Amino acid sequence: MSGVPAPLPAAVRRARGLVARATVLRTEDRPVFVGACPRSGTTLLRSMLHAHPSLALPRETHFVLEAYRRRGRFGDLRIPARRAELVEWIVRRPESQFGRLEVDPDHATARLYAAPPTLGSVLGTAFQLFAERHGKPRWGDKRPLYVEELPAVFDLFPDAQFVSIVRDPRAVIASMKKLGWLDDWYDGTVAGAVVRWMRSVTRGRRGLERLRPDQIREVRYETLVGDPESVLGDLCSFLKLSTEHLDRMVAFHRSETDIPDTQRERYHPRLDQPVTATAIDSWTEVLEPEESAFIERKAARLMELYGYEPRARGVTVPPHLESRFRQFREQRRPRGDRPAAMSDSYPVAARLTTGQRRRYAVARAVRRG
Repeated sequence: MSGVPAPLPAAVRRARGLVARATVLRTEDRPVFVGACPRSGTTLLRSMLHAHPSLALPRETHFVLEAYRRRGRFGDLRIPARRAELVEWIVRRPESQFGRLEVDPDHATARLYAAPPTLGSVLGTAFQLFAERHGKPRWGDKRPLYVEELPAVFDLFPDAQFVSIVRDPRAVIASMKKLGWLDDWYDGTVAGAVVRWMRSVTRGRRGLERLRPDQIREVRYETLVGDPESVLGDLCSFLKLSTEHLDRMVAFHRSETDIPDTQRERYHPRLDQPVTATAIDSWTEVLEPEESAFIERKAARLMELYGYEPRARGVTVPPHLESRFRQFREQRRPRGDRPAAMSDSYPVAARLTTGQRRRYAVARAVRRG
């Protein structure tokens, strides 16, 4: 009958049923990503999750989002020369920090080249190698910027699970200030750091609204350090990890760390100590009253949503902070999500896990149907 769509072929209907059931039944090999505004506790959470015997998360690398933004340059990975160029770019480029995976570069080159010919598959294979090195069946990755680039993460890894962390913006920015990041990144003021915190939290909340409950979970830093066993138990349930190893995860600091001493002493001095909430309010000793007041004014709505009480009422805010805030807010930065002017001519999604392969099978069946 005119205007009535033809019924789907039986093979397509069966394939769609399989992928729907796979989402529920098979979750143990889904990749796990951690992200947040910098200095929100991503390294702490990464260390806790990595202590689980079934999940491996490496130190921070810089090639996933960078490769995604350049996917048009690498093009059709079914072409051997294109695939070889991508693999060389990932493994040999110093800026990738690929060495943090601690796998043999020649072996990695061969394995990545042999991966299914999609960008996600090649990238995911790098982390598979890291998990194999640690004798673990499942991999993940931690990078603060991921929370701002959720479309890219799920474009590459459609079955991914994401954990975002939210921390009091005053504590976040105080930590940045102690490290000299306000001078390095934000012209020496808190204005740009407030913009970064608000953007990270807002995009994480957008993910909570748009993704399924099995795809994303939000954690508050203060709750994590105040009751780590409870939070980690909830995360293990979310990630379908055994909860038998919570003691080991909470006591991650007793395990050998892969973070060099110089970096740990400068950036993560408490990682070799038991988790504690005693330093939650240490930001009061770092920020000036007008800095705290400015943060509380600009981030008021989000702070209220998370129960962060203002403490600098009545403090005058310098006018130059207002103008710098507007300038930082108007700045554009490279986005990891799909540019509107660009459509992918070649498949991007990984084909490594159970869910990824089933989705690929469905897509092929639909195209053939």
